[in-house]
Amino acid sequence: MSKGILLRLAVGTLVMGCLVSVSTGEQAAGGWLATTLAQVAEDAPAADSGWEKPIPVSFAADYTVVSDYIFRGVNFSEYSGEGGERCNQQLNLGAEVDLGEFGAIGGGAWFEWYSGNDVDSFNPDASGTLQEVDYFVYWSYEIPETGLTTETGWIAYTFPDLAGDAFYTNEWYVKLSYDDSKLFGTDGAVLNPYVAYYLDTDDVDGCWIETGVSHDFALADLGMADTPVCKDITVTPSFVLGIDKGQFDEGCHLHSLLYGLDVGYDLGSALNMPAKYGSLGVTGFLRFSQAINDAVIDDEFFGGVTLSYGW
Repeated sequence: MSKGILLRLAVGTLVMGCLVSVSTGEQAAGGWLATTLAQVAEDAPAADSGWEKPIPVSFAADYTVVSDYIFRGVNFSEYSGEGGERCNQQLNLGAEVDLGEFGAIGGGAWFEWYSGNDVDSFNPDASGTLQEVDYFVYWSYEIPETGLTTETGWIAYTFPDLAGDAFYTNEWYVKLSYDDSKLFGTDGAVLNPYVAYYLDTDDVDGCWIETGVSHDFALADLGMADTPVCKDITVTPSFVLGIDKGQFDEGCHLHSLLYGLDVGYDLGSALNMPAKYGSLGVTGFLRFSQAINDAVIDDEFFGGVTLSYGW
């Protein structure tokens, strides 16, 4: 993909984008999948604590309806003069194999479609509302006794309604996460810090770097374990700093700050769903993307709802 195309993307003149996981911030697909699969065990009812999976394979899926498709500070589902909000819909599908002491491998696909296409011709060449299909594979490994988890993977981005060089691009990424519970002497992680590096391995001589923190506040742990509804709610604030080098502008720049607030409801626990059937949840989220490099992006406020399932 040429740098000219990416620059046009940055100012919103083409319908293109990259993978986004709106329920948890701007993280790679593998990061989304690992998070969702980890919640399966955490959300399982206590009565099923003795149940173990018969195979070392996990599956996850989530469906999101969001007001705008924002990725790395760029709005890919709205244009100047649109005059209204129309739903953007996103579907994540993935699977992971536990390799024991050798970590885990996983992969899947992500789909994005914009219901405004057939009304406003956001992309005049579009034949339908499906804008993007992405594919990803990854390997993750938890380094013993350190609290560090490494992850590396590859993401292929395809855009069905575009042709030529604009139809496809891909990125390789590496991510380092840290469980800081040992540092703070707590039972669970406090800030969940991570840093990730994404390198475009197609035609663009550029990369993206981001670092973020988040914390889960389970209301059951805050004195509401016996309170109906509240006992199954988790509130998660998050913060992500993005740095762009050559993807949206020349040189290296602080690009954007993403502030997030998620309110998740554990449907599986509320319905006493047996652990052998998996985990089911719904999350409402709000995001504010603050432009730092305001020469190429604007401030964006958006939100939506995600329905997720994992086994």
